[in-house]
Order: sequence, then C-alpha cells, then structure tokens
Amino acid sequence: MSVSLFLCLIIASFIQSSTAFGLIQSTSTRSYILSRSCCASASVHDRHHATRPTTQLSISTADSDTTDILTIEEITAFATNNGITLSFKTAGPGYRGVATTKDDQENILGYIEGFIRPGGKILHADKMEIFKSALNEARREGFKGGGTFLGPGLLIAFVCLLHGKESGCENVEFLAIDDAEFQHKRLVRYYKTAGFEEVRYVGEELKDIPDRLVWGGCGTLMTEKIDKVLLKWTRIIRGAEGGKM
Repeated sequence: MSVSLFLCLIIASFIQSSTAFGLIQSTSTRSYILSRSCCASASVHDRHHATRPTTQLSISTADSDTTDILTIEEITAFATNNGITLSFKTAGPGYRGVATTKDDQENILGYIEGFIRPGGKILHADKMEIFKSALNEARREGFKGGGTFLGPGLLIAFVCLLHGKESGCENVEFLAIDDAEFQHKRLVRYYKTAGFEEVRYVGEELKDIPDRLVWGGCGTLMTEKIDKVLLKWTRIIRGAEGGKM
C-alpha cells in the first residue's frame, strides 16, 4: 500500500470515527423519506425521534448498461408493499439507511452506515446490523421477511448503493467482521450470495495494520462494482414480484 493511499485511509477512518450521526455540524446535511410514512430515527439507540424529509433522492440511469436498475420510487414501493419503511440520511460524506416496519415506526429492523471515501470513487460501508429481536417481533405481527430471500438488509443496502451511484462512486467496499468463526463464515456466504467478491482476509499480521486502522477489526474485505450489484438485486426483486414491477 502506497504512503499516500495509507494516509488517505487513515483520514477516512478519522472522518468516520469522529463524525457520529447526529453530531455532525454540516450545511450539506440531507434527509430522505423513502416511503409515504414518517421515517424512523436516524439513531438506532433512540427510537422516539423522527426526521423530516427535506429533498428527494434522484438517481440518473442514463448509461444504457444500467437503465434496468430499479428507481428509488420502485424500491420504495417494493419495500412498502412488503411491510418496510425505508429512510436515508446524509451528513457530509457520511450516510445512513434505516429500515423499520411499516406499521410500527419504532421497530427498527436494521441499518447501514458509512461514508464516501476521499476521492469519491468508493462507497465505504462501515456498519450493517439487522436486529433479530426486531425481526421476531415483526413476524409476530405478520411481517413476511422483506420480500426476498436476502431480507430487509437488501432493501437498505439498495438505497445506500443508489446514493453511492448518484455521488459518482464506482465500487462499494466493506468488511465482513470476524468476531466468531461460525458467524463470520455465515456472513461471507451471505455477502457472496448477495453478489460481492472476496478481496482478502484482514488479520492480525503486521501487513494488515493499515486495513485494521480503517475497518477497526479483523474480517474478510469484500467489494464489487455498484452497478453490477444493483443489476443483480434488481433481477432478484423483479423475480420476487413475478416480473410485474
């Protein structure tokens, strides 16, 4: 890894770690409500605070290779039809997508957050969490899982990747964290099924220090081109709808 890239990654890590959502003071803060209902809190730890829409997320698909990618309106409609309300918020280079159950805005199913790397070509996905207890509670109320075999995580990620595409990013990168061997293998399988490729394992060796500074732990680094993933997910979602979307 070159010195300049190493410094950029350290700066990116500092940006991510020092700009927690809700604490960033920025004139470029944007919030998006991606369904007809009021969105859930931007903080997973505060389920009683709601944000208000200030603009719309508009995605250009002028490239002939990407015209089949679902629009924000289509992914919103699919989520709503499958019992999910999506919300999305940006603050500076940071972003956060949240999924709640449509009928209970306080029941947060999961979230994804990250930032656009310095240089603007890589969407850095720092955290993804799906709450098993929230899913179980939703299922007791009739929730069917989010419409696809990849669950609500796909819908949150779809919106985040659309944001990356709109912002000029070409690739998405994230770390499948390794804090338990069995769980790590499951994560890697899930992400490979979702369309991502393994890059390398980030371990505890000296050569892995730069990556650990960026990602904050050990795990499998994964990546893929945003357009490629969105096209795959579009096919999955259209297939779930029987090709009628």
